[in-house]
Amino acid sequence: MNLLEMNHVSKKFDGLEVLKDISIQVKKGEVISIIGPSGSGKSTILRCATMLETIDSGELIYLNRKAAWNENGKAVYAPHKELKEIHRYYGLVFQNFNLFPHYSVLKNIIEAPVSVLKEPKEQATAEARELLKKLGLEDKEDYYPHQLSGGQQQRVSIARALALKPQILFFDEPTSALDPELTTEVLKVIKELAKEHMTMIIVTHEMQFAKEVSERIIFMENGYIQAEGTPEDIFNSDNIRVKEFIGKLENR
Repeated sequence: MNLLEMNHVSKKFDGLEVLKDISIQVKKGEVISIIGPSGSGKSTILRCATMLETIDSGELIYLNRKAAWNENGKAVYAPHKELKEIHRYYGLVFQNFNLFPHYSVLKNIIEAPVSVLKEPKEQATAEARELLKKLGLEDKEDYYPHQLSGGQQQRVSIARALALKPQILFFDEPTSALDPELTTEVLKVIKELAKEHMTMIIVTHEMQFAKEVSERIIFMENGYIQAEGTPEDIFNSDNIRVKEFIGKLENR
């Protein structure tokens, strides 16, 4: 069964079509990387999949539950209560961490499980400490975001997303705000999650990482999926634009 289906999705901003007939199916345990030049629509796919943006037409389905579908050529969304339940299927890690600056690391992680999932505070705290240990941050629970490096902040935001026990995790360029050394520590965490068969969709410009971690890579340009396949297919592609794009990034 597919965890996620986006079928024939389109999205416009101010009349400009940024997603054009996008269809993606994601199976449990799959890791998919989305690559492509700036402005190609990569992040918009994630924002539409996580309902931070509404789609104009097409379908959005999580575990056979329709979040959005077409009526008279336009997308309509499920009632609020249904969407709230569907929201629990996924987590999103942003490129700029989005932590609450006035909350400690521990409070950042337990806030949603306690307020959204209604978990007892003791249980949420125990689970948060397990996650911090797993991510090498067990000594940082009382720190505040400004006291952490960028790599540590990003690992906290991954822990916060995992605390909601999502079925699928989205990453929007998780290392773009980090220097190379900190990038490595965050990518290591994502690779570990991949080994544990966490279902992930990752928008990234780290080509070697995409090659190592993904079952499938999607190359986007001008709002279209221009190529899709295994890392081997994409890195040995005859598609001129794919070759140019990967060549430029690999030779940086």
